[in-house]
Amino acid sequence: MACPVSFITGFDMAPELSARRLSWMLPMVGLLVALVWLGSLDRYLSARYHLSLENALPGPLAQRLFAVSRWLDAHGRGPEEAPFRLAWPGSASGLPAETRDEKSLTPEPPKWEALPDALAAGAYLPSLAQQNLAPGPQRILFAGDSMMQGVAPLVMRQWSQQYPDWQLRDVSRQSTGLTVKRYFDWPAKIIEEMDAQGLTVVVIFMGPNDPWDMLVDGQRHVFPSSGWAYHYALRVDEILAAAAQRQVRVVWLGLPSMREGRVKDGASLINQVVHARVKAWGADYLATEPLIGLLSEPFKKFKPDEQGQILNLRAEDGVHLTPTGLRLIQRALQSHIDQAVVQP
Repeated sequence: MACPVSFITGFDMAPELSARRLSWMLPMVGLLVALVWLGSLDRYLSARYHLSLENALPGPLAQRLFAVSRWLDAHGRGPEEAPFRLAWPGSASGLPAETRDEKSLTPEPPKWEALPDALAAGAYLPSLAQQNLAPGPQRILFAGDSMMQGVAPLVMRQWSQQYPDWQLRDVSRQSTGLTVKRYFDWPAKIIEEMDAQGLTVVVIFMGPNDPWDMLVDGQRHVFPSSGWAYHYALRVDEILAAAAQRQVRVVWLGLPSMREGRVKDGASLINQVVHARVKAWGADYLATEPLIGLLSEPFKKFKPDEQGQILNLRAEDGVHLTPTGLRLIQRALQSHIDQAVVQP
């Protein structure tokens, strides 16, 4: 009777020889599988837990393993990892003729030859209100990471009572962002929702999970670098271009102050990239810094209100917001949208 190992492997050999063969074959197969998934695991841990395996495993061996993993990842990458490319003015846009010349439909492409200078102490990027909404029921999508998971339920609860004929949908997802598309592709998800729901407004609030290296076309763009800022801007443009084509208003919430160094530096750069692209596309930017705390100033967990009462606005992690902080952003967002609706 053939031994089970011979039956499974197809090798007609004694069990002892099969065991010896398997003793070196299985580790080799395990190593190959680990190399294939090493890059994806590294990006997943970076996006979800801000843990970099490449930095946590120093040494020549780890560097060689990640070099092989990047090569395998680049040569095995599917079409979804290709960078977004928009046809800019002067080239065949591919847009419908009736919309091609509309205001802000095809702005100048992003240019990040160098990183922008840090804002002076006490300065912040102001809100932008560049679009109006037609009167009548609105169909609003809330998209983002755990920052939006705190804000969206408060806004939806208030608006569902105030505007019972509005359609409100929250698709926010924890530990997501624009940097790692393989874990969750926000541009694709938002575009899918635009087409499926016939949206009039998309509200976006995300960013703390993004200040990590970005892999595009097999090339790693280190955070922070001009290459990283450029490709991050392209992913912002992917959403804004789709919204402009569909005449959907985008309200992008800027990030408030952050305590931790890398996340704080990331928030500052992300705000500058997002603000520049939102302004170019004629969309909206809602600054949360004046409400919660400026990125150009030292982090503060507490802040006095207009009556001098001390408010606790930040969670212990120095990133998320307390219910009090969330309500401040809720009221600001509701006011921003309400003012945009053209009264009949």
